[in-house]
Amino acid sequence: MRASSLRQIQKWMALLIRIQLGRCSSHWPTDALTSPSGHRERVILAQRFHIHTLLTCYHPRYINLSQNTSINESTIIAQRWNGDRPPTRIINLDRLPRDDNNVADLYRHLSEGIVGPLPDGWGEVSKWPVDRITTGDWSAVVFRSPLLAEAAYKIVIDKRCPTLKALGMTPAESGRLLRGSFQASSPETLGSFPILKSKGAEGQTRIAAQPDEHWSPKEPVMLDNDLYGQQINSKTEKLLQKAGYLLITAGQDNSTARLTAVASDHTYVGNGWMPVSGLTSPQAKAPAVCLNSTLGRLQLMRNPGRKLAFPTYSVKKAELIRIPDLTENKVCVSLSACWEATAEMDVPQFRDGECAVRRLWDEAVADVLDWDANWLAELRQLLHDEPHVRSLGYGEFGEECALDT
Repeated sequence: MRASSLRQIQKWMALLIRIQLGRCSSHWPTDALTSPSGHRERVILAQRFHIHTLLTCYHPRYINLSQNTSINESTIIAQRWNGDRPPTRIINLDRLPRDDNNVADLYRHLSEGIVGPLPDGWGEVSKWPVDRITTGDWSAVVFRSPLLAEAAYKIVIDKRCPTLKALGMTPAESGRLLRGSFQASSPETLGSFPILKSKGAEGQTRIAAQPDEHWSPKEPVMLDNDLYGQQINSKTEKLLQKAGYLLITAGQDNSTARLTAVASDHTYVGNGWMPVSGLTSPQAKAPAVCLNSTLGRLQLMRNPGRKLAFPTYSVKKAELIRIPDLTENKVCVSLSACWEATAEMDVPQFRDGECAVRRLWDEAVADVLDWDANWLAELRQLLHDEPHVRSLGYGEFGEECALDT
Protein backbone atom coordinates (compact mmCIF):
# COMPACT_ATOMS: atom_id res chain seq x y z
CA MET A 1 0.00 0.00 0.00
CA ARG A 2 1.36 3.43 -0.93
CA ALA A 3 2.46 5.75 1.91
CA SER A 4 0.15 8.52 0.65
CA SER A 5 -2.82 6.14 0.83
CA LEU A 6 -1.86 5.14 4.34
CA ARG A 7 -1.68 8.78 5.46
CA GLN A 8 -5.15 9.47 4.06
CA ILE A 9 -6.54 6.47 5.89
CA GLN A 10 -4.95 7.58 9.15
CA LYS A 11 -6.46 11.07 8.75
CA TRP A 12 -9.91 9.58 8.15
CA MET A 13 -9.54 7.39 11.23
CA ALA A 14 -8.63 10.41 13.34
CA LEU A 15 -11.74 12.22 12.08
CA LEU A 16 -13.94 9.19 12.73
CA ILE A 17 -12.73 8.90 16.31
CA ARG A 18 -14.21 12.36 16.96
CA ILE A 19 -17.65 11.25 15.82
CA GLN A 20 -19.89 10.38 18.76
CA LEU A 21 -22.97 9.14 16.88
CA GLY A 22 -23.97 8.13 13.40
CA ARG A 23 -21.98 6.75 10.53
CA CYS A 24 -19.06 7.88 8.43
CA SER A 25 -17.98 6.57 5.02
CA SER A 26 -14.80 6.83 3.02
CA HIS A 27 -13.19 5.39 -0.09
CA TRP A 28 -10.11 3.27 0.63
CA PRO A 29 -7.69 1.60 -1.77
CA THR A 30 -8.91 -1.99 -1.84
CA ASP A 31 -5.43 -3.28 -1.11
CA ALA A 32 -5.63 -1.43 2.24
CA LEU A 33 -8.40 -3.89 3.14
CA THR A 34 -6.30 -6.91 2.26
CA SER A 35 -2.55 -6.28 2.35
CA PRO A 36 -0.30 -6.96 5.37
CA SER A 37 0.77 -3.28 5.42
CA GLY A 38 -2.79 -2.17 6.20
CA HIS A 39 -3.45 -4.77 8.92
CA ARG A 40 -2.76 -2.48 11.87
CA GLU A 41 -5.16 0.21 10.60
CA ARG A 42 -7.89 -2.38 10.00
CA VAL A 43 -7.57 -3.79 13.50
CA ILE A 44 -7.60 -0.36 15.17
CA LEU A 45 -10.65 0.74 13.19
CA ALA A 46 -12.56 -2.50 13.77
CA GLN A 47 -11.83 -2.50 17.49
CA ARG A 48 -13.20 1.02 17.93
CA PHE A 49 -16.12 0.94 15.49
CA HIS A 50 -18.61 -1.36 13.90
CA ILE A 51 -17.64 -1.87 10.26
CA HIS A 52 -21.16 -1.66 8.87
CA THR A 53 -20.47 -2.09 5.14
CA LEU A 54 -17.65 -2.83 2.70
CA LEU A 55 -18.58 -2.06 -0.91
CA THR A 56 -16.49 -2.92 -3.98
CA CYS A 57 -17.21 -2.89 -7.71
CA TYR A 58 -15.67 -5.82 -9.58
CA HIS A 59 -16.23 -4.82 -13.18
CA PRO A 60 -12.73 -4.67 -14.75
CA ARG A 61 -13.40 -1.26 -16.31
CA TYR A 62 -14.94 0.33 -13.23
CA ILE A 63 -12.54 -0.33 -10.37
CA ASN A 64 -12.28 3.11 -8.75
CA LEU A 65 -14.89 5.07 -6.79
CA SER A 66 -13.13 8.45 -6.73
CA GLN A 67 -11.53 10.67 -9.35
CA ASN A 68 -7.98 10.81 -10.66
CA THR A 69 -6.95 7.31 -9.71
CA SER A 70 -6.65 3.99 -11.49
CA ILE A 71 -6.44 1.68 -8.48
CA ASN A 72 -9.13 -0.57 -7.06
CA GLU A 73 -11.15 1.25 -4.40
CA SER A 74 -13.74 0.18 -1.86
CA THR A 75 -16.17 2.13 0.29
CA ILE A 76 -16.13 1.61 4.06
CA ILE A 77 -19.06 2.60 6.24
CA ALA A 78 -18.19 2.62 9.94
CA GLN A 79 -20.26 3.65 12.94
CA ARG A 80 -20.26 3.86 16.71
CA TRP A 81 -21.92 0.83 18.25
CA ASN A 82 -22.91 -0.19 21.75
CA GLY A 83 -23.19 -3.86 22.61
CA ASP A 84 -22.60 -6.88 20.43
CA ARG A 85 -21.89 -6.01 16.84
CA PRO A 86 -23.63 -7.65 13.89
CA PRO A 87 -21.73 -9.06 10.89
CA THR A 88 -20.35 -6.68 8.29
CA ARG A 89 -22.38 -6.29 5.11
CA ILE A 90 -20.31 -7.04 2.00
CA ILE A 91 -21.66 -5.47 -1.20
CA ASN A 92 -20.17 -6.90 -4.40
CA LEU A 93 -21.25 -4.70 -7.31
CA ASP A 94 -21.13 -5.88 -10.91
CA ARG A 95 -21.66 -2.35 -12.24
CA LEU A 96 -21.71 1.23 -10.98
CA PRO A 97 -24.71 3.58 -11.05
CA ARG A 98 -24.65 5.77 -14.15
CA ASP A 99 -27.28 8.38 -13.26
CA ASP A 100 -29.67 9.47 -10.49
CA ASN A 101 -32.22 6.82 -11.42
CA ASN A 102 -29.57 4.11 -11.12
CA VAL A 103 -28.56 5.44 -7.71
CA ALA A 104 -32.16 5.42 -6.50
CA ASP A 105 -32.68 1.88 -7.82
CA LEU A 106 -29.56 0.49 -6.14
CA TYR A 107 -30.35 2.31 -2.89
CA ARG A 108 -33.85 0.83 -2.84
CA HIS A 109 -32.55 -2.70 -3.23
CA LEU A 110 -29.89 -2.24 -0.54
CA SER A 111 -32.44 -0.71 1.83
CA GLU A 112 -34.50 -3.88 1.58
CA GLY A 113 -31.82 -5.74 3.49
CA ILE A 114 -31.26 -8.32 0.78
CA VAL A 115 -28.65 -11.01 1.40
CA GLY A 116 -27.80 -12.84 -1.82
CA PRO A 117 -28.07 -11.75 -5.46
CA LEU A 118 -29.42 -8.23 -6.00
CA PRO A 119 -32.16 -7.63 -8.59
CA ASP A 120 -31.43 -6.03 -11.97
CA GLY A 121 -27.90 -7.40 -12.18
CA TRP A 122 -26.44 -5.07 -9.57
CA GLY A 123 -24.39 -7.75 -7.84
CA GLU A 124 -24.59 -9.64 -4.57
CA VAL A 125 -24.71 -8.98 -0.83
CA SER A 126 -23.21 -11.27 1.81
CA LYS A 127 -22.15 -11.11 5.47
CA TRP A 128 -18.68 -11.38 6.98
CA PRO A 129 -18.47 -12.41 10.67
CA VAL A 130 -17.47 -9.78 13.19
CA ASP A 131 -14.68 -11.92 14.69
CA ARG A 132 -12.89 -11.90 11.33
CA ILE A 133 -13.37 -8.16 10.90
CA THR A 134 -11.98 -7.33 14.36
CA THR A 135 -8.85 -9.40 13.75
CA GLY A 136 -8.18 -7.55 10.50
CA ASP A 137 -9.37 -10.23 8.07
CA TRP A 138 -11.37 -8.25 5.52
CA SER A 139 -10.50 -10.61 2.67
CA ALA A 140 -14.16 -10.91 1.64
CA VAL A 141 -13.54 -7.93 -0.67
CA VAL A 142 -10.98 -9.84 -2.75
CA PHE A 143 -13.42 -12.17 -4.49
CA ARG A 144 -16.60 -11.36 -6.38
CA SER A 145 -18.03 -14.71 -5.31
CA PRO A 146 -18.86 -14.88 -1.57
CA LEU A 147 -18.48 -18.67 -1.84
CA LEU A 148 -14.84 -18.26 -2.86
CA ALA A 149 -14.18 -15.83 -0.01
CA GLU A 150 -15.67 -18.27 2.51
CA ALA A 151 -13.86 -21.29 1.07
CA ALA A 152 -10.52 -19.47 1.08
CA TYR A 153 -11.02 -18.53 4.74
CA LYS A 154 -11.80 -22.14 5.69
CA ILE A 155 -8.68 -23.35 3.91
CA VAL A 156 -6.33 -20.91 5.65
CA ILE A 157 -7.57 -21.90 9.12
CA ASP A 158 -7.53 -25.65 8.42
CA LYS A 159 -4.67 -26.78 10.64
CA ARG A 160 -4.71 -30.25 9.16
CA CYS A 161 -2.59 -28.67 6.45
CA PRO A 162 0.71 -27.21 7.72
CA THR A 163 2.05 -23.91 6.43
CA LEU A 164 5.06 -23.63 4.16
CA LYS A 165 6.91 -22.09 7.09
CA ALA A 166 6.05 -25.03 9.37
CA LEU A 167 7.38 -27.38 6.69
CA GLY A 168 10.68 -25.48 6.58
CA MET A 169 10.01 -23.84 3.22
CA THR A 170 11.17 -20.23 3.32
CA PRO A 171 10.31 -17.92 0.40
CA ALA A 172 12.84 -15.17 -0.23
CA GLU A 173 12.83 -11.80 -1.98
CA SER A 174 15.46 -11.99 -4.72
CA GLY A 175 14.12 -9.38 -7.14
CA ARG A 176 15.24 -6.36 -5.15
CA LEU A 177 18.78 -7.68 -4.84
CA LEU A 178 18.82 -8.53 -8.53
CA ARG A 179 17.69 -5.07 -9.61
CA GLY A 180 20.11 -3.39 -7.23
CA SER A 181 23.44 -4.96 -8.17
CA PHE A 182 22.77 -6.88 -11.37
CA GLN A 183 21.43 -6.32 -14.86
CA ALA A 184 20.10 -8.27 -17.82
CA SER A 185 22.90 -9.63 -19.97
CA SER A 186 23.63 -12.62 -22.19
CA PRO A 187 24.79 -16.18 -21.47
CA GLU A 188 28.21 -15.24 -22.85
CA THR A 189 28.73 -12.41 -20.35
CA LEU A 190 31.33 -13.17 -17.71
CA GLY A 191 29.67 -13.92 -14.38
CA SER A 192 26.16 -14.27 -15.82
CA PHE A 193 23.60 -16.74 -14.51
CA PRO A 194 20.07 -17.76 -15.60
CA ILE A 195 16.98 -16.38 -13.83
CA LEU A 196 13.20 -16.48 -14.08
CA LYS A 197 11.94 -13.08 -15.13
CA SER A 198 8.69 -13.12 -17.04
CA LYS A 199 5.48 -14.17 -15.31
CA GLY A 200 3.02 -13.10 -17.99
CA ALA A 201 1.49 -14.89 -20.97
CA GLU A 202 4.82 -15.51 -22.67
CA GLY A 203 6.76 -16.30 -19.51
CA GLN A 204 6.42 -19.52 -17.56
CA THR A 205 4.12 -21.75 -19.59
CA ARG A 206 4.72 -25.07 -17.81
CA ILE A 207 5.00 -26.13 -14.20
CA ALA A 208 8.61 -27.08 -14.99
CA ALA A 209 10.61 -23.86 -14.56
CA GLN A 210 12.10 -22.37 -17.71
CA PRO A 211 14.74 -19.65 -17.21
CA ASP A 212 14.09 -16.81 -19.63
CA GLU A 213 16.96 -14.36 -19.04
CA HIS A 214 20.57 -14.20 -17.96
CA TRP A 215 21.79 -11.53 -15.54
CA SER A 216 25.27 -10.47 -14.48
CA PRO A 217 26.83 -7.95 -12.05
CA LYS A 218 26.38 -4.31 -13.09
CA GLU A 219 30.06 -3.70 -12.41
CA PRO A 220 32.24 -5.75 -14.75
CA VAL A 221 34.24 -8.63 -13.33
CA MET A 222 37.93 -7.76 -13.76
CA LEU A 223 40.00 -10.90 -14.00
CA ASP A 224 43.27 -9.01 -13.51
CA ASN A 225 42.15 -7.69 -10.13
CA ASP A 226 41.61 -10.53 -7.73
CA LEU A 227 40.32 -8.35 -4.90
CA TYR A 228 37.78 -6.63 -7.14
CA GLY A 229 36.77 -9.93 -8.69
CA GLN A 230 36.21 -11.46 -5.26
CA GLN A 231 34.01 -8.48 -4.29
CA ILE A 232 31.78 -8.96 -7.31
CA ASN A 233 31.70 -12.72 -6.89
CA SER A 234 30.64 -12.34 -3.26
CA LYS A 235 27.58 -10.37 -4.40
CA THR A 236 26.70 -13.12 -6.84
CA GLU A 237 27.27 -15.76 -4.19
CA LYS A 238 25.03 -13.91 -1.72
CA LEU A 239 22.25 -13.72 -4.31
CA LEU A 240 22.54 -17.32 -5.46
CA GLN A 241 22.36 -18.53 -1.87
CA LYS A 242 18.69 -17.60 -2.14
CA ALA A 243 18.20 -19.79 -5.23
CA GLY A 244 15.65 -22.57 -4.97
CA TYR A 245 14.25 -25.52 -6.88
CA LEU A 246 10.80 -24.06 -6.16
CA LEU A 247 9.76 -20.49 -7.00
CA ILE A 248 6.48 -18.73 -6.15
CA THR A 249 5.16 -15.72 -8.01
CA ALA A 250 5.71 -12.37 -6.29
CA GLY A 251 2.82 -10.87 -8.25
CA GLN A 252 1.23 -11.30 -11.65
CA ASP A 253 -1.66 -10.47 -13.93
CA ASN A 254 -4.46 -12.72 -12.66
CA SER A 255 -5.88 -12.93 -16.17
CA THR A 256 -3.00 -13.42 -18.60
CA ALA A 257 -0.48 -15.30 -16.45
CA ARG A 258 -0.53 -19.07 -16.21
CA LEU A 259 1.20 -20.32 -13.07
CA THR A 260 1.62 -19.34 -9.44
CA ALA A 261 4.66 -21.58 -8.83
CA VAL A 262 7.21 -23.58 -10.79
CA ALA A 263 9.76 -26.23 -9.87
CA SER A 264 12.85 -27.64 -11.54
CA ASP A 265 15.83 -29.95 -11.27
CA HIS A 266 17.96 -26.79 -11.11
CA THR A 267 17.99 -23.88 -8.66
CA TYR A 268 17.11 -20.38 -9.80
CA VAL A 269 16.47 -16.89 -8.47
CA GLY A 270 13.84 -14.68 -9.99
CA ASN A 271 12.84 -11.11 -10.73
CA GLY A 272 9.16 -11.27 -9.84
CA TRP A 273 9.53 -14.77 -8.41
CA MET A 274 10.28 -15.78 -4.82
CA PRO A 275 12.73 -18.70 -4.58
CA VAL A 276 12.04 -21.15 -1.75
CA SER A 277 15.02 -22.59 0.10
CA GLY A 278 15.25 -25.71 2.25
CA LEU A 279 14.16 -28.18 -0.45
CA THR A 280 15.74 -30.74 -2.70
CA SER A 281 14.63 -30.99 -6.31
CA PRO A 282 12.25 -33.94 -5.70
CA GLN A 283 10.82 -32.17 -2.63
CA ALA A 284 10.11 -28.99 -4.63
CA LYS A 285 7.81 -30.65 -7.14
CA ALA A 286 5.03 -31.60 -4.72
CA PRO A 287 4.41 -28.07 -3.35
CA ALA A 288 4.48 -26.69 -6.91
CA VAL A 289 1.41 -28.81 -7.66
CA CYS A 290 -0.33 -27.62 -4.47
CA LEU A 291 0.41 -23.96 -5.12
CA ASN A 292 -0.97 -24.17 -8.66
CA SER A 293 -4.08 -26.00 -7.54
CA THR A 294 -7.23 -24.16 -6.54
CA LEU A 295 -6.22 -24.68 -2.91
CA GLY A 296 -3.00 -22.74 -3.45
CA ARG A 297 -4.36 -20.03 -5.73
CA LEU A 298 -7.18 -19.08 -3.37
CA GLN A 299 -4.77 -18.66 -0.47
CA LEU A 300 -2.26 -16.64 -2.46
CA MET A 301 -4.96 -14.33 -3.82
CA ARG A 302 -6.46 -13.52 -0.38
CA ASN A 303 -3.85 -10.88 0.47
CA PRO A 304 -3.15 -8.90 -2.68
CA GLY A 305 -1.25 -5.67 -2.82
CA ARG A 306 -1.73 -3.13 -5.60
CA LYS A 307 -4.62 -3.91 -7.96
CA LEU A 308 -6.92 -6.91 -7.72
CA ALA A 309 -6.21 -7.67 -11.37
CA PHE A 310 -2.42 -7.41 -10.94
CA PRO A 311 -1.64 -8.09 -7.29
CA THR A 312 1.72 -8.27 -5.57
CA TYR A 313 2.42 -10.90 -2.93
CA SER A 314 4.63 -10.72 0.13
CA VAL A 315 7.07 -13.24 1.53
CA LYS A 316 5.38 -12.90 4.91
CA LYS A 317 2.02 -14.06 3.57
CA ALA A 318 3.41 -16.62 1.14
CA GLU A 319 5.09 -18.58 3.92
CA LEU A 320 1.70 -18.97 5.65
CA ILE A 321 0.09 -20.79 2.72
CA ARG A 322 -1.18 -24.19 3.81
CA ILE A 323 -0.52 -27.33 1.79
CA PRO A 324 -0.83 -31.08 2.47
CA ASP A 325 1.69 -32.47 4.95
CA LEU A 326 4.66 -33.34 2.78
CA THR A 327 6.41 -35.06 5.68
CA GLU A 328 4.06 -37.95 4.93
CA ASN A 329 5.93 -39.89 2.27
CA LYS A 330 2.85 -41.09 0.39
CA VAL A 331 1.62 -37.49 0.08
CA CYS A 332 4.93 -36.25 -1.29
CA VAL A 333 5.27 -39.20 -3.67
CA SER A 334 1.74 -38.79 -5.04
CA LEU A 335 2.02 -35.04 -5.63
CA SER A 336 5.51 -35.34 -7.12
CA ALA A 337 4.15 -37.96 -9.53
CA CYS A 338 1.49 -35.46 -10.57
CA TRP A 339 4.23 -32.90 -11.27
CA GLU A 340 6.09 -35.42 -13.44
CA ALA A 341 2.90 -36.26 -15.31
CA THR A 342 2.12 -32.60 -16.05
CA ALA A 343 5.63 -31.13 -16.38
CA GLU A 344 5.55 -31.05 -20.18
CA MET A 345 1.94 -29.90 -20.48
CA ASP A 346 1.39 -26.33 -21.68
CA VAL A 347 -0.72 -24.44 -19.14
CA PRO A 348 -3.38 -22.07 -20.52
CA GLN A 349 -3.73 -18.52 -19.28
CA PHE A 350 -5.92 -18.09 -16.22
CA ARG A 351 -8.55 -16.29 -18.32
CA ASP A 352 -8.94 -19.33 -20.58
CA GLY A 353 -10.83 -21.15 -17.84
CA GLU A 354 -11.25 -24.89 -17.49
CA CYS A 355 -8.42 -27.13 -18.70
CA ALA A 356 -7.08 -30.63 -18.17
CA VAL A 357 -3.92 -29.67 -16.31
CA ARG A 358 -5.68 -27.67 -13.57
CA ARG A 359 -8.17 -30.49 -13.14
CA LEU A 360 -5.30 -32.96 -12.67
CA TRP A 361 -3.66 -30.73 -10.04
CA ASP A 362 -6.91 -30.37 -8.11
CA GLU A 363 -7.67 -34.07 -8.26
CA ALA A 364 -4.19 -34.90 -6.95
CA VAL A 365 -4.59 -32.48 -4.02
CA ALA A 366 -8.11 -33.72 -3.26
CA ASP A 367 -6.85 -37.32 -3.29
CA VAL A 368 -4.04 -36.84 -0.75
CA LEU A 369 -6.28 -34.73 1.53
CA ASP A 370 -9.26 -37.06 1.14
CA TRP A 371 -11.34 -34.08 0.05
CA ASP A 372 -14.28 -34.10 -2.32
CA ALA A 373 -12.79 -33.43 -5.76
CA ASN A 374 -16.16 -32.05 -6.88
CA TRP A 375 -15.91 -29.33 -4.23
CA LEU A 376 -12.54 -28.19 -5.58
CA ALA A 377 -13.95 -28.38 -9.10
CA GLU A 378 -16.82 -26.07 -8.12
CA LEU A 379 -14.38 -23.61 -6.57
CA ARG A 380 -12.14 -23.84 -9.62
CA GLN A 381 -15.05 -22.91 -11.89
CA LEU A 382 -16.01 -19.99 -9.66
CA LEU A 383 -12.41 -18.82 -9.78
CA HIS A 384 -12.44 -19.03 -13.59
CA ASP A 385 -15.47 -16.72 -13.56
CA GLU A 386 -13.97 -14.03 -11.31
CA PRO A 387 -13.98 -10.68 -13.19
CA HIS A 388 -10.29 -9.98 -12.60
CA VAL A 389 -9.44 -13.48 -13.84
CA ARG A 390 -11.71 -13.58 -16.91
CA SER A 391 -11.29 -9.80 -17.58
CA LEU A 392 -15.04 -9.53 -18.08
CA GLY A 393 -17.84 -8.34 -15.85
CA TYR A 394 -19.54 -11.06 -13.82
CA GLY A 395 -21.90 -12.95 -16.07
CA GLU A 396 -20.84 -11.21 -19.30
CA PHE A 397 -18.52 -13.91 -20.64
CA GLY A 398 -18.01 -12.43 -24.06
CA GLU A 399 -21.33 -10.59 -24.34
CA GLU A 400 -21.49 -6.87 -25.01
CA CYS A 401 -20.93 -4.93 -21.80
CA ALA A 402 -24.30 -3.79 -20.46
CA LEU A 403 -22.75 -0.58 -19.19
CA ASP A 404 -21.84 0.50 -22.70
CA THR A 405 -25.27 -0.02 -24.27
